[in-house]
Amino acid sequence: MQNGVGWLSIIGFFGLLAAANAQAPSPSVAGTQFDGTYALVSSVKATQTYRTRGGQMGVCADRTAGPLTIAQGQAQYTTATGYQLTGPVGPQGQLAMRSLTPPGSNGYQPLDIIVNGRVDGAGTARARQISNSCSYDFVWRKEP
Repeated sequence: MQNGVGWLSIIGFFGLLAAANAQAPSPSVAGTQFDGTYALVSSVKATQTYRTRGGQMGVCADRTAGPLTIAQGQAQYTTATGYQLTGPVGPQGQLAMRSLTPPGSNGYQPLDIIVNGRVDGAGTARARQISNSCSYDFVWRKEP
């Protein structure tokens, strides 16, 4: 009887291991489908003005973004002001990137830049960059 219980325990353990393995997500296909360098083709201000730290009205400057690079399911680009944004690319091409800088020594609030968008199967990436002040819509096209 003890032998039977021991064998059942071993079989149960391997059964649980197999079930856990079956539920583990497979490696991301986004890692190969969207990999490449995307050149910026369009940049549009989504907001025209913003409120400065001193309470004044400011005008959003025209901005461009660096090339978008996607490698092994990770996207990255550099903003016109030099901030590096990085984040994952989902299996349907969803982009989610962020850059958060610490508060300045003079008490200024941290700079938070968030980018959400999507890469389509035709090689076009569209994203909105939102920060503490101005927002921009960018479009990149995958380079051959």
